[in-house]
Amino acid sequence: MHLRSSLFCLCVFSSLGHAAVNCSALAEKISSTVPEFHPVRGGEVIGTGRVHFYTAPDEACANQKIFVVPGDSLIVYSILQDESWLEVNFVAKNGEDYTGWVKAERVKIGAPHGLPSDGE
Repeated sequence: MHLRSSLFCLCVFSSLGHAAVNCSALAEKISSTVPEFHPVRGGEVIGTGRVHFYTAPDEACANQKIFVVPGDSLIVYSILQDESWLEVNFVAKNGEDYTGWVKAERVKIGAPHGLPSDGE
C-alpha cells in the first residue's frame, strides 16, 4: 500500500511540475541565452514516427498540431548547451513555415545551410 501511495504522489507532483511551466516565458528566456549556428545548419528528421514541435524546450510545451516526420528537412538555428533540444524551422509543401523546438535525438544535423554536406 505504501508503494501505491508513493507512486500516486509522484504522479501528482510530476503533473503539477509540468502544469506550472510558463512556456512563453521559458521561450523568451532561452532565446537570449542559447548559442546559435552561424550560418544555420541543415537537418533531417530521423527515427520513426512523428516529431512534435514545442513552443519551448520543455515536455510541457508540446504543440500537438505541428509535427514533422522522418525524412523531412529542417533548418537548425540553435542547440541547447546540453544538446538535448534544437530550435528549428520547417517549410511545409504548401509554403507555410513553422519554427519551434524539437528533441535533438530525432534530428541529424548536417552541413551549414546552403552548402553541400560532406561527400557531395
